[in-house]
Amino acid sequence: MTAAPSRDPLSTVLPLLQQSTWPGAGAARQALAALPVPTQRTEAWKYTRVAKLFNRTYTAPDRHAGVELPDRLPFPATRLVFVNGHFRADLSDDLKADKGVVVDSIAHHLGHGPLQAHYGRVAPIADRFFTAMNMAAPTDGLIILATKGARTGKPLHILRITSRAEAGGTMLIQPRDLFMLHEGAEVEVIVEHVAQGQVADSLVNTVRECMVGQSARLTLHLLQNEPDGPADISLDSVEVAAEGTFSVDTTTLHGSLVRNDLQVALEGPRAHAELNGVYLLDGLSHCDNHSLIAHNVADCTSDELYKGVVSGKATAVFNGKVYVKQDAQQTNAYQRNANILQGDDARVFSKPELEIYANDVKCSHGCTIGRLDEQAVFYLRSRGVSEAEARRMMAHAFITEVMERIANPEWREHLTRMADAKLERME
Repeated sequence: MTAAPSRDPLSTVLPLLQQSTWPGAGAARQALAALPVPTQRTEAWKYTRVAKLFNRTYTAPDRHAGVELPDRLPFPATRLVFVNGHFRADLSDDLKADKGVVVDSIAHHLGHGPLQAHYGRVAPIADRFFTAMNMAAPTDGLIILATKGARTGKPLHILRITSRAEAGGTMLIQPRDLFMLHEGAEVEVIVEHVAQGQVADSLVNTVRECMVGQSARLTLHLLQNEPDGPADISLDSVEVAAEGTFSVDTTTLHGSLVRNDLQVALEGPRAHAELNGVYLLDGLSHCDNHSLIAHNVADCTSDELYKGVVSGKATAVFNGKVYVKQDAQQTNAYQRNANILQGDDARVFSKPELEIYANDVKCSHGCTIGRLDEQAVFYLRSRGVSEAEARRMMAHAFITEVMERIANPEWREHLTRMADAKLERME
């Protein structure tokens, strides 16, 4: 008996990719046709199953979906709202608040010179399936252009809401951002993902390209807080020039399937990158943090710290790689991943990596996976603290090291309150 031919996974998304006229869409579709969907045999996706995402037929995102805006942040910030990937000016603040900083829907700038010069350059398609899929048909996104010496007076709060009222909706949403900071510019951005309604079967596939100019500084805060939310796959590709600084903190509190890819290239002397991450996972949550920091020139520094608390049947994956080119002497690079397991069914897969071709370097990496210190728990209980509170206090102390590296005190305090609330629910 002849087996039925297997279904082409791309058949579920191709109808949505055919009509795009965005730059590079045609080439991306051609590349996509030759790229296989990542499977568990694909080393970079070994512990994150994404083939199942193509067992459903996707529909175009609803730009007019009704949403309930969450409360504003408890500190001043310029809010920009995207609903199902589409920019909503009617729900957003004034985009012209900061002199010298252009902030707008990227769809409004497709014919402009800066976008045409840099779009797709920092995040090339190469052999990346989801990057090619995004470039084949982006939904919309944000462009930030900070001119020489310009700065944001308060953080830009990008609120990405995935919303659908009816059950069974399987939207494909593909945000595409482009951040360009010229010499000496300073920009701070908060990106928050929120899910509302029946969106658990949807897919959000994000690509963000960032160019940090000489002596410029880009601070990026990423918050994933989506109970019953969509699968969330993202790539942040960053290029840092001489004396530039890129700092990112990624906090995952909820997510059915989360994949965070960070690729940072240090391209000028005294460029610096700092990557921080906290993931608090329970239930059936899955979070995969992949990072690559490339030291391409001499005299650059990087520092990476990720910590997670994993309980229930949740799974965490960490794969961090530091790459040092042959001529990148006087490199300082530090990387650490630490995890606490709560319960017998929680799982963590950690793989820190160093690939070094220079000899005058200071590089280190490390990984720990374990449980809370029962003697410390006993000590706290002997002082009148309940067992649940003792474990929450120790988990809080465990992630505090990462939280303290966040420079913005108002965002740090807000995030700490949210993390503490999540830890209480994980007991």
